[in-house]
Amino acid sequence: MLRAATVRVSRGGSAALERQLASRHLGGGRRAASRVFPGVAGRCRHREIAVVARASSSTPPPPLALGTVGFIGAGSMAEAMARGFAESGAVSPSSMRVSRSSDAARAARWTNLGVEALASNGDVARVSDVVVLAVKPHVLPGVLTEIASHVSPETLLLSVAAGVSTSFIERAVSDARGGGGSRDDDRRFSPPRVIRVMPNTPCQVRAAASSVSAGAHSSSADLDAIASLMRAVGACVVVDESLIDAVVGVRRVPSYTGPHTTPGSGPAYVYQIIEAMADGGVLCGLPRADATLLAAQTVMGAAKMVLESGEHPAALKDKVCSPGGTTIRAVAAMEAAGVRAGMIAAVRASAERSAELGRATDEAEAKATGTGKKR
Repeated sequence: MLRAATVRVSRGGSAALERQLASRHLGGGRRAASRVFPGVAGRCRHREIAVVARASSSTPPPPLALGTVGFIGAGSMAEAMARGFAESGAVSPSSMRVSRSSDAARAARWTNLGVEALASNGDVARVSDVVVLAVKPHVLPGVLTEIASHVSPETLLLSVAAGVSTSFIERAVSDARGGGGSRDDDRRFSPPRVIRVMPNTPCQVRAAASSVSAGAHSSSADLDAIASLMRAVGACVVVDESLIDAVVGVRRVPSYTGPHTTPGSGPAYVYQIIEAMADGGVLCGLPRADATLLAAQTVMGAAKMVLESGEHPAALKDKVCSPGGTTIRAVAAMEAAGVRAGMIAAVRASAERSAELGRATDEAEAKATGTGKKR
């Protein structure tokens, strides 16, 4: 079993990283640190990174003390998270709730998972300690108004909506239940605790790449709890919310389809690469099934090498490029085709679209309320 260990680092060097690796996770001080991610502390842009370490036991960890986790929205992203939480043992299906879906096939999958479906979004919010907001960004304002009266000071809102800031959610819930001004000092009307999470659908197979960001009214304990939850289903980084759009560009996969969604990226890029590699194999005579298997396994193996060796991807590439060989010939062909530039452009395009979604949400709210408030 792979378990993700969180390591807090500073900009000033690797000493703190080495000490924590030595004392908490791997043992061996500088040698341990160099085996995992040599020099990572000096390069890390964030305060926290997730280091994947191999656990010594296959025994699943005990469930996290989160209480009831409710999902508002029953689509692909919500289902992937729920399945990952259940598979990891972090949250049992009996401790989850979901708002009832009108899609019969989707509803059946939640039932088969063992998650109880409730009649309304308000019911989910009322009985849940953690409420996962997994609806389309343009639908979210209405959902927040619907559930506001059911969100208590003890409720933690977990938003996976692309382009919607924690401040927007805080303000929408507070306003809907009569907060604002001096009434914010009354806990009944104060803005809610919000954590923003950017997961992707590999949550389902415990191979997610996620980020978590704290809202202004959440606590460090809230952030740590949700980071632990997301580490149960893959790798997780804690980032400032200002970096969310960049995170979306690097590893986002769409959780729903429609005019208001984030473009497919992250795993979607890799799916295209696997498909293209398989097409090349078929062109050269391989059966489709064999070509797809080999392409997918190659990508998985390369990713594992990057994660477990701690070497820079360029160094790993150089190791397999023999002078005048087949690999360097292939790399040259990829450079000529602009593959690297295309990937960089794709990440940037996805990040820009995420920012556009946030601006559109703010503009819609400003038009509706006449407040003119911005992100």
